[in-house]
Amino acid sequence: MNVIVTDSPLDIETDFFEVKILNRPINWPTFGVIGLMHLGALLAPFYFSWQGLACLIALYCYTGCIGITFCYHRMLTHRGFKLNAIAKWFAHLAGALALQGRPLDWAMNHRIHHARSDQKGDPHSPLDGSLWSHFLWLIPRRNKQSNNLLIAKYTPDLLQDRCCVFFNRTYIFWNILLGTTLLSFGGLSCFLWGFCLRTVMVWHMTWLINSATHIWGYRNYTTSDQSRNLWWVALVTFGEGWHNNHHAQPAAAYHGHRWWEIDATGWVVSICKVLRIATNVKNPKLAGSKAQTETIYS
Repeated sequence: MNVIVTDSPLDIETDFFEVKILNRPINWPTFGVIGLMHLGALLAPFYFSWQGLACLIALYCYTGCIGITFCYHRMLTHRGFKLNAIAKWFAHLAGALALQGRPLDWAMNHRIHHARSDQKGDPHSPLDGSLWSHFLWLIPRRNKQSNNLLIAKYTPDLLQDRCCVFFNRTYIFWNILLGTTLLSFGGLSCFLWGFCLRTVMVWHMTWLINSATHIWGYRNYTTSDQSRNLWWVALVTFGEGWHNNHHAQPAAAYHGHRWWEIDATGWVVSICKVLRIATNVKNPKLAGSKAQTETIYS
């Protein structure tokens, strides 16, 4: 969904995502979880096991690809396709287990990002600082009433989605269940590798989209923002690194618009389409010979 908002700069979005972090109280639960997860990730190498590594790889693909890029981003936020009820449930579960927030909050933040990309009110623009866009924007405590107003404004369709609302309410439960299961049946190694390190890796996978792909790379399309395509980010994010392509055509279920732009999430969409698990798949209008090509690296 490509949301267009024409409010004045002095509106709820601009105030909600105020960049002056020192003027805002800290969201201590979020700050604490981020800190503890990074601590667990640093401890993981000291508790290596092949079982732990297997948990990391499996859950990285499940939560990173199926959960964030496939479900939260391309399906929920941009409505690039629809899933049958069973697949939709497991996709939502994967998104919840990525520990990136409730689905309504995630979709709301990202729809605002597209509506205000690299302007006032953008939740995470590198124009406000690369560290801000990478993760610092998550640290300030937000007003709960304003958050609810923004959810009502930007995600009214998702508020009518029973599966989405269910996982919005049970989000914390699933993460507690996964953490305790890994610890109980796989020991500390599986917990540190499959929960802590994997979560941190998927976090930074997503955060690179917010920061790096608005700073470095090339452009297939002329857009009003600073979005860019960055190949190495695309490789570790299952195709999300073709960010300029995405900003040019947000609703498209496929982000790789040239033959060599590898889009693993797009492959998942295609498989689901062939199996009739996914319907109403939105295809991109591919870049033609006159598409802009501009490269910026640092």
